[in-house]
Amino acid sequence: MKLKRPALLLTAGLLLRLGITTLAWAGPPDNLRACWNQQAKPMQTQYVSFPYRETLAKLEHSFQPWQQTAYTGAGRVWTNATGFAKSDTLRKGAATYFSQTQFTGATLLFQDYGDKELSSVTTAAFQEYAVQAARYAPGLLIQHFYGRHIAPDPESTPALTVYKATVNRVLVRLFIRTADNQLSKVTSLHHDELFGDVTTTYSYRDYARLGKLVYPRTIVIESINGKLTDTVTIGAAAVAATAPVLLTAPAGYALAPETAAKPETTVEQFRPRLHLLNLKHTDDRVLVVEFDTFLLVAEAPLNSENGELIIGAARRIAPGKPIRYFVAGHYHPHYLGGVRPFVHKGATVLTTAADLPYVQYLAAAPHTLQPDSLQRQPRPLRTEEIVNRKTIAEGAFRMEIYVIGSQSQHTNDYLIYYFPTEKILFQDDLVWIAKQGEPRKASARQAGLYHAVLALGLDVQTIVQSWPVRDYGVKTIIPFSELQESMSVK
Repeated sequence: MKLKRPALLLTAGLLLRLGITTLAWAGPPDNLRACWNQQAKPMQTQYVSFPYRETLAKLEHSFQPWQQTAYTGAGRVWTNATGFAKSDTLRKGAATYFSQTQFTGATLLFQDYGDKELSSVTTAAFQEYAVQAARYAPGLLIQHFYGRHIAPDPESTPALTVYKATVNRVLVRLFIRTADNQLSKVTSLHHDELFGDVTTTYSYRDYARLGKLVYPRTIVIESINGKLTDTVTIGAAAVAATAPVLLTAPAGYALAPETAAKPETTVEQFRPRLHLLNLKHTDDRVLVVEFDTFLLVAEAPLNSENGELIIGAARRIAPGKPIRYFVAGHYHPHYLGGVRPFVHKGATVLTTAADLPYVQYLAAAPHTLQPDSLQRQPRPLRTEEIVNRKTIAEGAFRMEIYVIGSQSQHTNDYLIYYFPTEKILFQDDLVWIAKQGEPRKASARQAGLYHAVLALGLDVQTIVQSWPVRDYGVKTIIPFSELQESMSVK
């Protein structure tokens, strides 16, 4: 006589709302069922609550590629098979930030660090939240897989049974140990606009028991294909009849739709050979330099889509002239993120020795989930290292690229572009001079640029800045005299 499967809390309608589609079904998933019995079934009608501590590594706008910023966190989680709540603090040095999260089968409420109001939550974030919650507790994800009757995947081995499914846009794998039917790890594969196909791995260790429930006490998270590692340490768990109401849905609560920023660009011929392409949707200004027989493009923000957009605009500016060079003022995504289409077009990427491995990583990163031109038609990466200075000249027109590096007080790889005939300097984001009001004392970045210009002996009359394009009350076409004046303000 066959045993009847226990009634599930996730209905078919809810599964559809969660954006989950079944990949396979071929008989009873024994290891998954046994794992569910230990790690999700005991939480069908009651919550488990536990404190935790964590260490986090973040990539921020640091001085060099892959430089990590360290955070520590602590909080408490309440979770069952279909709900999750978290209250936590995050610390960076002396700064402390606070956030709260509340997830149910119908809502996802989130108050971000430092905010007093609820954050907007997209439909995709709601649909994929079980994957995010796996950082602290895998029960939601196990419940999702069990409710979908997922069959073991051919990737399985005698030691690990693998179950694979797509949760909205994320390809998720569960690895269950055959020896004890406990979850060993979870991997999630998703598209990142900068890094392409990105895998995050959650490894579960040091299992403890609370009645019939087993739960991990240590979770190690490797993100960006192993580049970053975080650790979550779970404290003693306890049973709770309910979870606290941390956040309340406002009247008319609704998930935010997925909306992509509509490309909005304008082209300005700033000087006869210098064209400024303003990307309002990314808040960046791109420089297209027109030589007699070729073009140089400086800056490409965020992703391949913008890189393609810039290439199309450059073709309209100077039909028939190939893009021979691409250069980014520094490695941050708003300047280098769109490099891949330029690699595909055969442009030589001008870079520093410190950034070369990072450029190579971006150019080689698989983009199979959302293929771009370089993924569809691979081309070799061409690079040229700038040590201190590079001059590009054709006829009487000349462009000089200088490495000012850490003198920028922003990154160790910083480049500036100088046009001696025009007496124009183009740089990314160092000068912040207000449009109105009295002159203010120069920031460290402004002072760094000023001293670099003096040390190089450049005769600069006008500074053009890449970011921002939107009006933040600051100038982005700046007389050099105003930078000089800011240096005299005490």
